[in-house]
Amino acid sequence: MQSQEIEQYLAELGAALQSQGIKKPVRMLLIGGAYMMLLANAPRTTDDIDIFWLEEGEDFRKARLALRDGVQSIASKYALPTNWFNYLTQMLIYDKIIMPRGKLWKRYGPLQVYAPPKEYILALKILAGRDQDIVDCRILLPQTHIRTRRQAQRVLDRYILPDAQKDEAETIEHSLKVLFESESEREP
Repeated sequence: MQSQEIEQYLAELGAALQSQGIKKPVRMLLIGGAYMMLLANAPRTTDDIDIFWLEEGEDFRKARLALRDGVQSIASKYALPTNWFNYLTQMLIYDKIIMPRGKLWKRYGPLQVYAPPKEYILALKILAGRDQDIVDCRILLPQTHIRTRRQAQRVLDRYILPDAQKDEAETIEHSLKVLFESESEREP
């Protein structure tokens, strides 16, 4: 997906919710590659739109079926994979993170897209530690005030729970070492 396609699909999803009578806001936090493209200006594409739901109360439960139908309709219309709108990450790491509310970025009818701080995305990318995540970290770092490994660790401490940091210590250490390798070379 390209940036304009992401926004088109989100707009169509918002319109689908609205056409099915959803009036109350359905709030989501944009993360992953879509965030990197739309909010960090990363020169890349993505296979899906990764999101976290900001709340899952009664209003969300009422919207869930309309949301599912809208996602399936858009997948059929554009020959997208069924997981083009991906909230699986939230289910996999909800007990590992502290989720910020973010700031409202765009509204597509009742679908409200929020943007978390760049430091939050950086913490998630360090935690994931895959090659593409490291590339994304290198794009994000100059867009933040984080210049040292110690500052990066403070961001991890703010957003990643201690048990998750312990469980993923090897991946986090690798990410930090790669991102701040010149800093570790200066240490005695």
